[in-house]
Amino acid sequence: MKNILYICLFVILLITSKIVTAQKCVNPNFEAHRLDYRDLGYPTATEISADNTPIASLLAHSNGKVYGATSGKQSYLFVYDYMTNKVYPLGKIPGSSGVHHSLVEGDNGFIYIGTGLNELTPITLTREVPFGRRMIETQLWEDIKNKYKNFEGGRLFIYDPKEGDNHVYLPEDTAHVKDLGITVRGNSVYTLAINVAKDRIYGITYPDAIFFEYDIKSRTFKNHGPWLNIKSYSGPERSWRSTPRSLICLPDGRVFSSGDYGLMYYFNPSKGKIQETMMRIPGEYWITQKYDAYPVVEQLLPDSKGRILGSTSDGFLFRIDLEAGKLIVLGKPMVERRVRAMTLGNDQQIYMICGEKDNVCRMFSYDLSEKNEGFKDYGVLGVDRSPYYAKIGYQFDAMCTVADGTIFIGESDRRAKLFFYVPGGNIFPGVLNPTNPQ
Repeated sequence: MKNILYICLFVILLITSKIVTAQKCVNPNFEAHRLDYRDLGYPTATEISADNTPIASLLAHSNGKVYGATSGKQSYLFVYDYMTNKVYPLGKIPGSSGVHHSLVEGDNGFIYIGTGLNELTPITLTREVPFGRRMIETQLWEDIKNKYKNFEGGRLFIYDPKEGDNHVYLPEDTAHVKDLGITVRGNSVYTLAINVAKDRIYGITYPDAIFFEYDIKSRTFKNHGPWLNIKSYSGPERSWRSTPRSLICLPDGRVFSSGDYGLMYYFNPSKGKIQETMMRIPGEYWITQKYDAYPVVEQLLPDSKGRILGSTSDGFLFRIDLEAGKLIVLGKPMVERRVRAMTLGNDQQIYMICGEKDNVCRMFSYDLSEKNEGFKDYGVLGVDRSPYYAKIGYQFDAMCTVADGTIFIGESDRRAKLFFYVPGGNIFPGVLNPTNPQ
């Protein structure tokens, strides 16, 4: 009997080894030496634990470094130092399990951090939904709110890189941050933007979509009420309320994002009011059904000509000409919904990560130059440095561009890494990597 057991184990091991050796790494559709990643710290020493590594916020700082914050059971601050080509953890962010699109740089290089709960995780849904008109939406909202029932509220912190970067942090250490207070009670900070010239920080919260303001000089918060009034669950994550994930501050003081029914809204500081425009972001609108569903903006970026570049939860790219009051749809790079992350390169290209949650994301670019070459498909982000290390990235939620043009991409899966891509390489003919399994 023992001999039979040993033989079975040997056969299983033999088959498994054959399968492993037969597997191929899926490589991107461009010259692979331009893509790499870094661990979030030194393994077994300073590295952030796997459950606390997902990245949903990145900031290209004026000092040349890249700062990021993680989400998980505990949120951490970290920095990529170009002088050593390594990532260093900067400690725990107190009382935070998530930082979502909420890192901005202020005057003197200070970094402001908006915190909250981990907004990357799905909520617990009620199995038995009562009968009645629109009860699914009613129950869904109750389930969402339950997550924040005992939550005090997301906070705003300030971090000084000149002081904080000089320390060595172990996993149990706390970041050298100063607590500026609670933004909105019972809500996470969902996105932040800063107007340095006006000494103002603006944000939208989740789940109540409250628009708030922080006066840097007076150190006071102001609640301007809901940015959205109509609740939408248009997805693609249907158990999440559709709430804008980006704000943009203009030199004249106005703050733009998308609002109810996909219309572009702006905050007018001279009137202290949120006002709507007649510009509607592209997406799928359920106009033939009694269902309030509309897309929201994922990213908003200024271009070199004073226009706004944007992307949506339905996966569209658009541009706004404010002088003409026009919104122009630039297209949609893939069938799947969502532009997960986006950044403007130094080469007149918009770089973006597209794809839905729990599937494989792909990187695309869109040409803003006079060549007008449209979209390019870079494929999956797979790094193969075997036998030393290898990884295929599935989920990403943050991007930024540093001064030399390198694109940094924050992975948002468990055991996440900080990826980076150096533009300039060629895409393979036929937009397929011939080394990949066919």
